[in-house]
Amino acid sequence: MILPHQFDEESHVYRVDGHFVLSTSDIIAMNGFVNYGSIPSAILAHASWRGTQLHKAIQFFEEDNEVPQMPDEVLPYFQAYCRFRTQYNFEPLGTFETQIVYLHDGCEQAVGCTIDLRGLVNGVPYILDAKTSAKQSGKAKAQKLLAWRMQTQSYACATEVDEKFAELNETGEAPRRGIIQVAKDATFEFHDFGKVDDSLAWDGCVRLAMLKLANGFQLEKH
Repeated sequence: MILPHQFDEESHVYRVDGHFVLSTSDIIAMNGFVNYGSIPSAILAHASWRGTQLHKAIQFFEEDNEVPQMPDEVLPYFQAYCRFRTQYNFEPLGTFETQIVYLHDGCEQAVGCTIDLRGLVNGVPYILDAKTSAKQSGKAKAQKLLAWRMQTQSYACATEVDEKFAELNETGEAPRRGIIQVAKDATFEFHDFGKVDDSLAWDGCVRLAMLKLANGFQLEKH
């Protein structure tokens, strides 16, 4: 079920009837999948800015069918996205930066999310997100991929109840999930989660976040 909501762009907070709603990123953080405590705030802010600029450039390109003006730093990341688009025959479906608040099935917890990209990858429906984070290896990479799997699983839950996207998805197939990790050298890596079922893992994440909030744990940013 999709809930009417309000969204504050500056604070990135979702509210339903004026009440704060856990976002997908809140739940991921409360489950310990991300820890930016050792990274200077200026670096985090710049990385966030870079990702936002890339998403804006992609949205403009896909909606207006022309390359937008963008900061020089962002251009190679955008070029990497375009290479992914060509190599995987990506065809967008629906709007970009789609904000949804859904009731998580089974525990009725409202969860907010902003889905960046949905469309066909080589003819198969996918839920995607473009990431500008640096390439990693070993355990660090595995941990990052797990966080991304949880993020896109939340997006899949939201998409399941999104009737507008269902009308656009003429394949009738449930969308798969993936991450387009673009780099400053204009290369990309496509992390395909299409064969992974993370529904039970995400359900556990939502329930643990609810339990922590009910027992005095707080979100630092709120």
